[in-house]
Amino acid sequence: MSKIANQIKGCLNRRYQRKTDFSIPRIPTLSIRNVSKPYRPRIPVRLHTFDTFSSIDYRYMWLATVIFSSGFWLQQVVIGWLAYEVTQSPLLTSVIMCLDALPILLGAPLGGVVTDHFDKRKLLAFIYCYQAILLTLFAIVIATGQIAPWHLFAFVFMMGIAWTIHDPARMSLITSIVPKEKLVNAFALNSLAFSIMRLVMPALGGLLLSSIGTWALLLLQACLVVSAGLTIQLVKLPKLRADNRPPLKLKYIFSEFQVGLRFLKTQPTLIGFMLLSVTMVIVIVPFVNGLMPVYAAEIFKTGPKGLGLLLSAAGLGSLIGTLILASQRTIARPGVVAFIAIAILSLLMFLFSINMNYMTALLIVMFFSGTMMTYFSVAGATVQSLLPENLRGRITGIYMMAWGLIPVGGLVAGFIADTLGAPTATRMGAVLAICSLLTSLLLFRSLWNYSTKTLQKPFMLKPASQTHPNSKTYAPPYSLPEMQRISTSEAGADS
Repeated sequence: MSKIANQIKGCLNRRYQRKTDFSIPRIPTLSIRNVSKPYRPRIPVRLHTFDTFSSIDYRYMWLATVIFSSGFWLQQVVIGWLAYEVTQSPLLTSVIMCLDALPILLGAPLGGVVTDHFDKRKLLAFIYCYQAILLTLFAIVIATGQIAPWHLFAFVFMMGIAWTIHDPARMSLITSIVPKEKLVNAFALNSLAFSIMRLVMPALGGLLLSSIGTWALLLLQACLVVSAGLTIQLVKLPKLRADNRPPLKLKYIFSEFQVGLRFLKTQPTLIGFMLLSVTMVIVIVPFVNGLMPVYAAEIFKTGPKGLGLLLSAAGLGSLIGTLILASQRTIARPGVVAFIAIAILSLLMFLFSINMNYMTALLIVMFFSGTMMTYFSVAGATVQSLLPENLRGRITGIYMMAWGLIPVGGLVAGFIADTLGAPTATRMGAVLAICSLLTSLLLFRSLWNYSTKTLQKPFMLKPASQTHPNSKTYAPPYSLPEMQRISTSEAGADS
């Protein structure tokens, strides 16, 4: 006890050895080793999962994505099952499922140029009305019993034409209303909208498909896309970005596309992500998603309901993956995340190909889809964060060209599945993905080392007089007004 008293006396002497203005000194609370401290609950760390929902414009955008994606996943169930029922060929089924990506290969850069010069909200409304008309006409063809394989090819291809403008416009619109530091969260929540509908709508679509038929589901999708077009009009763009759109002239389209290519050459990180996305759309996505109807019909023998549950399991995986990603405040090393995601996808492809149990297949598909959505969300947000506002549509269009290669992968996957079986095709796709991953890791070390904390060198274009001083032909300048000014001055000099 004397030892404790001496400790208390020494503590008080040290504490109050200087003079104070208080008439009554405050006795400090002493911490004695043998006396336990009262429990004080700690305030949990705030999650950042739904940070971007603080913007009302983004909430309208997210709601439009939910409505549109619900119709999209209904279409995937209808077209997937209808293609195999009409053609009875894994090859043709795989090609039909991927055919809507073919127009993107050639049309996405043009769609990107158009996106830079028009109101993105009006462009999306026009695209949704166009798709609604196509869906209605195709539903009439099915209802009258005149369906033929060429109808499927034509319908899917014409729907794919809309994607050439839809994807650049939608991605650019998200970036226009969301700050750069919240882009990863915004793209993850945008993927979350697709994932929720991917979880709900395929299973519901499979039930409706066996009860009310295909044409009724297509009419329901037409109503949904029109609703999405109306909802997107509620989004308000910042005044500067809404008004700063120079007019588009046909003679400058190729020059503006060249501007995008010149910018792309200065960004090795963008090039690396593009080539990784090529790997995704050629040897990963078609060898699993494109063959899903074949697995449901021939391997697991579950019919349209089983196909709907497989797609719903993929939606659940996407939902979990995007929620985890959205909870992260930032991704410091997006290149590392991309490489690891592709490695995991390759492993899951191999496991899916050797599995013969339907319940296990649902679990594998869930993890596969979650990893795939993580990759696309991280890649999309990183690409958008590196783009200047007046080039965003053009570079996004070039980036989306990778999706136009899905029919190439679908054709290869369908051919192998038609001759050797779907499991063998998926295994071969996993091997090709691993080889492509190792090659990319050797060639693009800069992508592996890329960090979002590193400042990027701004993109600068030299004036035409510096690039071609002795010629009247000039390099594509940075903006359309400059092109018009130079063109006018040259015309005056020639006269």
